[in-house]
Amino acid sequence: MKLARTGILGAAMALGLAAAAEAQDVIRLKSGSEIKAKVTAMTSQSVTYSETGGKVSTAKREDVTSVDLGDKPPSLIKADQALAEGKFDRAINNYPGALEEIQQKKARDLHTQYVLFSWAQALNQKNSPNEALEMYRRLRNECKDCWLRPESFQRSLEIAKAKGGDAYENILKEMKTEPEPVGSQAELELAKIKFIAGDFDSARPMFDKISSNPASPFAGDAKLWSLRCIRGMKKMDELESACSRILGDKTAGTPGLLQAAGASLAEIQLKKSEKDKTKWRDILMICLQSIAQGPPSGKDEAEDYVLALMVGAKCYVLISNDAEKAEAKEEYKNRAIAYYKEVQRGFSKSSLAEAATKELVALGAEAPKDAPSKEPKNPK
Repeated sequence: MKLARTGILGAAMALGLAAAAEAQDVIRLKSGSEIKAKVTAMTSQSVTYSETGGKVSTAKREDVTSVDLGDKPPSLIKADQALAEGKFDRAINNYPGALEEIQQKKARDLHTQYVLFSWAQALNQKNSPNEALEMYRRLRNECKDCWLRPESFQRSLEIAKAKGGDAYENILKEMKTEPEPVGSQAELELAKIKFIAGDFDSARPMFDKISSNPASPFAGDAKLWSLRCIRGMKKMDELESACSRILGDKTAGTPGLLQAAGASLAEIQLKKSEKDKTKWRDILMICLQSIAQGPPSGKDEAEDYVLALMVGAKCYVLISNDAEKAEAKEEYKNRAIAYYKEVQRGFSKSSLAEAATKELVALGAEAPKDAPSKEPKNPK
């Protein structure tokens, strides 16, 4: 009887372990919860899984943070451990074995994308960027519409951008035919390349195409860059009209777009009304609202914030010069100096940093670069 009971208990434990093995995949959701189930299919847009009782469900990519597959190939476990320890050669030598184990049906085919992805990471960390890019491309060629496909593009972009040359643009051209959001991200970056090169005529229709796509999460960014193109092409009447329209419906614009529109409109109006002191404070208010949107996270894209600071500082200088009381003159002058110094120090690589320095010299806040030193000479 005792042996029978032991046998039954062992069988139950075996069944329990088998059930656990079948439900060891973990899908982590952006809501903070996680799903433990058996993943049955993965595409670039969704993951399908089977829960206890055979219920089949699908989670959209935008709702998922990560997917961890269980029952990994033994060699993948060894390789990833070596990678975590910084032993790149050992990791790289184990990834081919992991692929063989998948081919021998010792692990699911779904693991193939993870093997190739980690392999590419190891190559990149070993300072072999070309081989890493090729491995990410192999992942996309062999696994086609797989879960890690979008992430492989993002990692490829990071490597290609650091590598320089045509690699970055080539990755973007490969990306542009992908589903959203990858496709329009590539189109946006390709348009930016045209913009940075000064080819505003070519860049603008590319930005406009993205901004008119309701499915693109980059539509707002594209509107901002399209506005910058108009400014770059010096179409001032069109620019003023566009900025007024954007500021007239602030709920429809992103903070970046509102900042760009405010900075550009203030600059245009100040040039028209520099001698009309009745307009200065209204123009200053536009600047202040633009500045209030805050500096962007990347200083390389701070041109609108910097422009708002420069125009705002100019308004303060005009108001200071016109003020009758000495205290008011000093107060407005100091506000202008503060704005110019923020441009000079915080955005030294901006095209307007040199102009800010000249204004500081004109206001007596800084000595000219070629001014003689005021330090006393040592007696001989």
